[in-house]
Amino acid sequence: MTRVDPRIALLAEAAALLGEGPGIDQALANLARVGLPHLGDLCAIDLTLDDGTLSRVASAHVLADKESLVTALTPVERLAAIATRRATGLPRAGRAALDALAESADQRAQLERLGARTWLCVPLIGTDRVLGALTFAVTESGRRYSPADQHLAAVLAKLTAAVIESARLRDAAVDARRAAESAARARDEFLATLSHELRNPLNAVLGWATLLESGRLDAEQARRAIRIILRNVDAQARLVEDLLEMSSAVLGRTRLSIRPVEVRAVAIEVVDALRPGAEAKGVRLESRLESPGAVVSGDPDRLRQVIWNLLANAVKFTPAGGRVEISVARVRSHLELRVSDTGQGIHPDLLPHVFDRLRQGDSTSTRAHGGVGIGLALVRHLVELHGGAVRARSPGEGQGATFTVTLPLTAVEIRDPAPPREPLSAASLAGVRVLVVDDDPAAVELVVETLAQRGAEAKGAGSVAAALPVLTAWRPTVLISDIEMPGADGYALIREVRTLAPEAGGRTPALALTAFSRPEDRVRILRAGFSLHVTKPVDPEELITIVATLAGDGAGREEQP
Repeated sequence: MTRVDPRIALLAEAAALLGEGPGIDQALANLARVGLPHLGDLCAIDLTLDDGTLSRVASAHVLADKESLVTALTPVERLAAIATRRATGLPRAGRAALDALAESADQRAQLERLGARTWLCVPLIGTDRVLGALTFAVTESGRRYSPADQHLAAVLAKLTAAVIESARLRDAAVDARRAAESAARARDEFLATLSHELRNPLNAVLGWATLLESGRLDAEQARRAIRIILRNVDAQARLVEDLLEMSSAVLGRTRLSIRPVEVRAVAIEVVDALRPGAEAKGVRLESRLESPGAVVSGDPDRLRQVIWNLLANAVKFTPAGGRVEISVARVRSHLELRVSDTGQGIHPDLLPHVFDRLRQGDSTSTRAHGGVGIGLALVRHLVELHGGAVRARSPGEGQGATFTVTLPLTAVEIRDPAPPREPLSAASLAGVRVLVVDDDPAAVELVVETLAQRGAEAKGAGSVAAALPVLTAWRPTVLISDIEMPGADGYALIREVRTLAPEAGGRTPALALTAFSRPEDRVRILRAGFSLHVTKPVDPEELITIVATLAGDGAGREEQP
């Protein structure tokens, strides 16, 4: 009967154990015993961690009562093997060697009890780095390691390294698949939620608008219908703005218009705007707005968005009879804005992820509150752009929550409040001629009627081709144009206008009224030749004021030819 070479048998057994796939940890634990006693009386397997330190993942000894001592085996040869990527060994571990190896008196005693006489360390070399080391030691006999033993240990180390890399790649693939599946679920949930959040306001607008058109509502019902329509349109516009802001944040395109901002004044505006809704829900909205004149360097519109999202969120998640409080105070070298509520609170598992994009505590169809899960992510993004930080705290579900924003203060102080602005409704457009260009007839009709209500004479055109003859013959005071239109767009229109002689209308003030709202869109629109850029939807009173500003105080108001 042919006798099998024990070295070949050892490698075959090791390959079988590593290839079984019970999990890399168990495979390495089994492997640590395979080489015993052929390659030594003990075996230890160490893997290199990301920070460069070593972690013992498996060990074994031929004597059960010495297995607990294997963890004390810390030969410098192990580190040398990793550093040089070559097998190293110590032929004889005498007293001087033990003194050099031990890091403490206890470890010295453990090494002496273990009785290691000689050892061999082989690096586990992966594709692009050293994964760790495989260590064998002789403790129970006087044998020495031969070149054949070293070669066998090196082959075993190569096999082990290959299996470790394979297992790590497999685990990485599993993690990537799970991450992709999770992202796909989050995307599907987000789209379903977004559809719900967009359709609900549209349903209210369509329903109440239909009732208004029927003429069956009395005066009070009609006023209520209008209020509901305006509220839902505003909610939808804010949702769209948040989506666009989040898109800009993801792409790294958010831009700030930096100036000195008194956060207390901005907070007062937001509180005044949200108070009626909170009171209607039965939520008490309290404010402690200290530190007048304390100024931060920031974008007032973005900071208003931060405060609005935090405060509106708190009101939404606080039931009737609850309380929401906002405070602004100077704390040493920074300004601290805090929004707290007595609402439903945040589950401890969700709290670390509350600012994650598209993350919701409840995305099921039975959830109690709306939203698409981008408000708080946007808050964090905007706060960090201002050099600040935001954190959330909650004792748990049903126990309320507190959000704290910190922003660095500037050296500037605002001592006297700015004079109140004239109300937008004061603007008059008597004698102003306006040409409105949009391929959507409903949009043209709305703008024309809005301007006519303030005395303007307005005409509409559904295309660039239809608009140019009107502009040169009628000579409007102000031009309003959409950007995206079939055939020739708003850019083509303004290029044609700016090539005209001044007496033919080449210097007509032009307003781009469009759904394009990204910062890069605004830059392109203004560079193309438009005087101003306004994003749809626009408040009618704001549009009237803008047109009056463009028209000037009587400048260009000519009699109709």
